[in-house]
Order: sequence, then C-alpha cells, then structure tokens
Amino acid sequence: MNNEVTSFIYKNDNIKGILMVFIASASIFLDVWDLTAFSFVLTFFKNEFLPSGLILGISVSAANLGAIAGAILGGYLTDKLGRKKLLIYNMLIFTVFSILIAVSTNLYEFIIFRLIMGFSIGSDVATGFSYIYEYISKKQRNHYYSLWAYSFSVVALLAIFSVFLLKLYVNNNSIWRYVFIIGGIFAAIILLLRTKLTETPVWLYNNGNYKETENVIKKVYGKSININRNNNKFNINIKNITKIFKIKMNKEILFVFSLNGIVGFIGWGFSFYITYMLVVLHFFTFYQDLEADAIIYSFGFVGAVISPLISKKYGIYKSSVIPSVIAALSLLILVFVFSKFIPDYFVVPLSALIILMNYSGPMAYNAVLNDFIPSELRGTGNGWNYMFNKITEAVSGLFSGILLVLVGIRYNTLILFLIVSIFTIIALITGKSKYFRNHVSDFQTSESE
Repeated sequence: MNNEVTSFIYKNDNIKGILMVFIASASIFLDVWDLTAFSFVLTFFKNEFLPSGLILGISVSAANLGAIAGAILGGYLTDKLGRKKLLIYNMLIFTVFSILIAVSTNLYEFIIFRLIMGFSIGSDVATGFSYIYEYISKKQRNHYYSLWAYSFSVVALLAIFSVFLLKLYVNNNSIWRYVFIIGGIFAAIILLLRTKLTETPVWLYNNGNYKETENVIKKVYGKSININRNNNKFNINIKNITKIFKIKMNKEILFVFSLNGIVGFIGWGFSFYITYMLVVLHFFTFYQDLEADAIIYSFGFVGAVISPLISKKYGIYKSSVIPSVIAALSLLILVFVFSKFIPDYFVVPLSALIILMNYSGPMAYNAVLNDFIPSELRGTGNGWNYMFNKITEAVSGLFSGILLVLVGIRYNTLILFLIVSIFTIIALITGKSKYFRNHVSDFQTSESE
C-alpha cells in the first residue's frame, strides 16, 4: 500500500544506499561466513570431537534450527519495535555467542551456543531485508537485489583464503575455532556501525512518527516532503504473523518458497559439503581442495553479476526457473559421476555449474517477495521467507550429514536431485501466476524511471 512516503522512497535514490545496505545486510555475510568457512574446516571439527553421523548433522544444522525461530519471531518484532532496534539487538547476540562457540569445550556447548547464534541470524536477515527495501529506490533495487548471491560468492572466497592462512600457520584441529572468532570480531564492528543508522521513514510513518519521518528524509535525502499526518497508525500484534497468507497472493508466496527450497537444499545439502566430498574422494591435497573451492565459488560470483541482467531482460519467472532446471539436471549428472559412469574430473566443473545456476536464478527469492509484500507486513513476510529457508537448510544439512556418513556422496546427491526437482516443478507451476505474467517488476524498470 503506497503513500507519499513510500512513493518518495521508491522514486528517489538513497545517496547513502551502498553504506546502509552493507551495514544492514551484515547478517547475510555472517550467515554465509558460517556456512562456507565452517564447511572448509569441518574435517578438523570432526577430528577433534569425533561426532557420530547424527551429532555431526545436528552440529552443522544447529544454527539453522535456531534461525527458524529467529526468523519468524524477529520478523514480527521488527514490525513491532522497529528495524534499527532489532538490527542492534541481533548483532549483539551474534557477537557474544560467536565467541562462546569458539571456546566450546564439548559438543553440547557447541550445539547450544550455535542454536542461539542462529536465532540472531534468522532474526537479523528478516530485519535487514526489511530495512533495505524500505530505504532504496526501485531503480536501486536493480543493483542490490542480487546481494545474497554476491555475499555467498565473495565471502566464500574470503573464507577459502582465511582457511588457507589458518592451515598454514595454525595447522591443528583447533582451526575451526578461529573461524568463529573472526566472525565475532566482524560482528562487533558491524554492531558499532549500526548504532549510527537511522530508522526507516516507512516504518516511522506507518507508526505515526511524522516529525521523525520528515527529519530522517531530510537527513538522508536532503529533501523535504509534505506528510499526511492523518494516516492511520498500523496496529501490529501477534496476529500479524499469519496475515501474510491472507493477502490473496498465496500462489506468488508459494513461488517464492519453492525458490527458497531450491536454494536451501543446494546451499546446505550440496555446497556445504563440497570440501568434505573432495576430501573423501582424495582427488587433491587439502590446499588443492581449497583451490577447487575457489574455482567453484568464483562461478557463484559470476552468477551474482549476471543475475540482475537476466532478470531485467527476461523477468522474474524465466530468470528463476530456467537456472533451477539446469541446476537440478547437473545434480543428476553428478550422481553418474559418483557412480563411476562419468570420469571423476567432471566433479569440479559440474559443481561450479550448479553454484552458477543457483546464484543466478533462485537466489533472488528475497527480492521477489519484497516486490509485492505490503510494507506493514514486510518484516513478518521476510521472517516467514527466511524461516522456510532455514527449515530447508536445517533438514538438508542434518540429513546430508547423516547420509554422507552412512551411505556416501552418491546417494546423498541422488536424494538432493529428487528434492530440488520437486521444488523446481512447483516453481514452474506457481510462477505462471497473473502477477508475474502481467506485472512489470522492479527488476525490469528502466534506468530512466
């Protein structure tokens, strides 16, 4: 529902947009850091604690399990209390518990601390996306919407470099602890930067803070606007959690969730264990495995670069489902590689192709949701979206960890192919809604708009 404030925001570029987006979206980078950096040192963690397949899966999935609760509760709280407050509270929790994870003395402490840290990630991603899409113009969305894909690829490459140095200078099973210390230090820096942020004008206006709305717009945009002070203040209560499913766009929401499922299962069931699979296959030395990781995630960066271009040219539907189909087929081919029907050297290029497709297509699910969700439900909507993502990641990370130990990489990849295929079929069907056929999305607006 547009008003003079949202209309102003959508039409005017935020001159501080890049800085605000970086600070608000830090949890995305921290989530990716947790995913990639920990995956690269998983063998060291496994060697220190010697977990069973079940405990390994729980240890890997603990952050996602915490994020499930954090996403839905944090989404509600960001609508209730405001974007800025939640951005600060979430990062404080992440900082403290990252350090506690690093000094864990046993698996039980590790899992509990990781659950709480995950809660802050889930809450913060829902809050961060709400903040971002209420502070940038529609034209700027063309540049920022693939932020998730950029963060995955860039942070993964940074993690590879960091683990390379840790292996070089630490070279013992405690390497995994340093990964969480680095994450905690980065979170502490972001926490300080977030204290300088301003609340979004959209949230302030929706909650009747008219004077502060005018002051923020003046400060951030250098312009003044006339605000209707008779706007009805939104009544945010616990019932808001389910309102997202009552806006008569359930088919579109299902499309978003199906993309979410593709990203979740490829992101955790597959990409989290890439290094582990390479180690098991004994293709290379550990350093060569890291080099292979760097090549694979470099294709993720390429996917992030081309994602806005193909979305602008072909629209949400085609640019999301076609890469999803290619990713699913690539998983199937990889099954034949692990079955020795195709030469082993196809593992790296096929993995790179899967990551490329994942980052160039379905990774846009957050932007797709924010293209149509009402502003008064933005936090809750982003919370549901990220909660579903974390459910798929938790399930994928848990069962893939178990399957890799019990039955090996071939059957784990086969199951991933079947699940990703199901989500892809759902996306193919639900994405053909009237909204996506007839609506010109923010990603397709011209630069002159």
